[in-house]
Amino acid sequence: MKPSFLLILAFGGFINASTHLLPRVVQDAYNASGVRSFPEAGCDNNIQRGILPRTTSVTNECSDPKPNSCNFYSDCLEARLHCGPSGYPIGYGLYYCEKFSALRSQMSAAGQAWVTNTMLCLQSDLVAYGDGSQTTTCSALKVYAFGTHADCYVKNGICTLPPTDWVKIIKTVSITELFSSLDALKATLQAVKGCVGLYVWLIGNAIR
Repeated sequence: MKPSFLLILAFGGFINASTHLLPRVVQDAYNASGVRSFPEAGCDNNIQRGILPRTTSVTNECSDPKPNSCNFYSDCLEARLHCGPSGYPIGYGLYYCEKFSALRSQMSAAGQAWVTNTMLCLQSDLVAYGDGSQTTTCSALKVYAFGTHADCYVKNGICTLPPTDWVKIIKTVSITELFSSLDALKATLQAVKGCVGLYVWLIGNAIR
């Protein structure tokens, strides 16, 4: 057998062995780094294993807030605007979002749906600032955000909730916090058909 042919056979055997050994070598090196196992294909698996950051999921929530979640205020608004603990994202948005989340289980079925839909509405109205497509100041954000409250509360059905839910809502957040001012409350409730009952109830039971 010619030497050149033997050389080709030997080289081919080396290549074949290498292709089988390489994954084991990489696996050993990967395990030595402190990671429990070699990552499987797919970004989701890698994210779950803590290998890749969750930037994609956070980015998605900033442009598309999730129901029954308060992360939008801290991960999106505050992360971009840095308004501090007393600013709107943390001091009001996150604070009351978490209070209403805790309140949900104590309300009627209609009240639970109202909490879920209203929380989502309030966050959705601020998406432009949470995803960075628009810029603003902390003080301007607060003014704008308060201006969205009454519409979100009313269009998601606060006027049709049972009085037992109204009591829980008012105990959770004051009227001036809920509607930004008594004038805003009056203007909103008097302008919306079906809200007379809530307006009368507030006058007699909540506004002092």
